[in-house]
Amino acid sequence: MFELKKASLFDNALPNITQKRTMALEAVHTAAGKRKEYAISKRMKHDFDYALALAGIVSGGTIEQLSSFRTNLKKLAHQIVVSHFALQKGCADKVEDLLKSHKYIFPTDAKGKVLGDQPFCDDATIDTIRLSFFDGEDSFGSQCRDDFVSVLEENIEPELPVAMVCLIATMIYAILKDWSSGNPPSNAQVKSFNASSHVGIYKAHQATLNRIFEGSMKKYHALMARLYKAVSAIENSASTASSSAGDYLDLDAMAEE
Repeated sequence: MFELKKASLFDNALPNITQKRTMALEAVHTAAGKRKEYAISKRMKHDFDYALALAGIVSGGTIEQLSSFRTNLKKLAHQIVVSHFALQKGCADKVEDLLKSHKYIFPTDAKGKVLGDQPFCDDATIDTIRLSFFDGEDSFGSQCRDDFVSVLEENIEPELPVAMVCLIATMIYAILKDWSSGNPPSNAQVKSFNASSHVGIYKAHQATLNRIFEGSMKKYHALMARLYKAVSAIENSASTASSSAGDYLDLDAMAEE
């Protein structure tokens, strides 16, 4: 399960059926290698039917686990989102404004102005990622510390992966949609996350990050490295303190370092 969870957070958080099978196959192969099950690794390499059979067993058993994993993420994020955006009965207009052009992924200044040069740097996103993946020495982030790498050869500051950032942003979208009527969602809604119905939102967030990457690798790195620092245990212990987001994104103003 750990290897599949890792693949979902580093590669593709909302895969389709074919992608799930591929991810399961790679997860089994990686797990076998780490556990020195060389006979399994060797047979998987030379016996495709055997590899597919193993992947089928894994994907069949872990699809439900991944679904549960995402549901638990949403339940945790719900508390953070409600607190950060001060959601309460009658908040329909506020939610509609937040959902417009994915405004919720951007922080705002004291006057409420959207800071378009800081996508995905809102407190709700940062707090959810930190509490979900970097909370403690045994957290997912700590176990995978060496896997957070830079896209730049000349700057090796670790970055958050696209899949992790986009998954959490999508969870926040789903929670806001639950509140779109202006009424608190039911317990069933809070516990529910339909992955297939949110793929489009996930891809929209991917498109925003791809746009930044294609516009400037240095700006992309600066953003993702900043996010890693904001959520990582080291930074926290040292600190005391459907459409794309194109309408708010200010690529020109983004920092390169």
